[in-house]
Amino acid sequence: MSGIDENDTQRLQQIVYDFDLWSDVHGRHGAINHPSELHGLLAGELAAGERLSSERWENLVLEHLGCDRLKEEEEDEQVSPRALLHAFYAATLASLQSEDMDFRLLLPPEQAPLNQRLEALSNWVRGFLEGMARAAGDGLSRAPDDIRELIRDFVAISQVENEADDSEEDGDRDIEEVSEYIRVGVLNVFAEFNHPQPDQQTLH
Repeated sequence: MSGIDENDTQRLQQIVYDFDLWSDVHGRHGAINHPSELHGLLAGELAAGERLSSERWENLVLEHLGCDRLKEEEEDEQVSPRALLHAFYAATLASLQSEDMDFRLLLPPEQAPLNQRLEALSNWVRGFLEGMARAAGDGLSRAPDDIRELIRDFVAISQVENEADDSEEDGDRDIEEVSEYIRVGVLNVFAEFNHPQPDQQTLH
């Protein structure tokens, strides 16, 4: 992200997980897919051990959006789409690597209708599974039993129909519990497929 000063970087860090901002980006580009799916796709690739160059990441985003190129920044935009997507990549990788386990999913805010949150969660998991399949390939079949069981759970979650009833008192709690299960599961997958290099390990 050359040409971005420190103030821009700080602003990007504050807005990079703004779901409404990503919805606007998708809408502007006439996207054929869901914003949450894009984050799941990226997380799946990274968790399975893949690292993307700026060009490959941008091409993956364009494929997801269903367009040929990113639009230029408009006067009323907080940040250009290109700067946002590269900050998004960096923030996602950093959160997966963080010892604080502060990785999070790109989902609608808690005040959004329950059915929209459920739709986003299903799309996120579908993206994650696709990203894992792209990056790990046959390696998934050789993963430990707990990882393969987790993947089976993710497949089941991705197939949940968008039939949530906004009047259900337990709906919010259920989504939060499933989201946390997914979040922790992603971190477990990342730990399995991303072993520290010798020079990154702590010496005693």
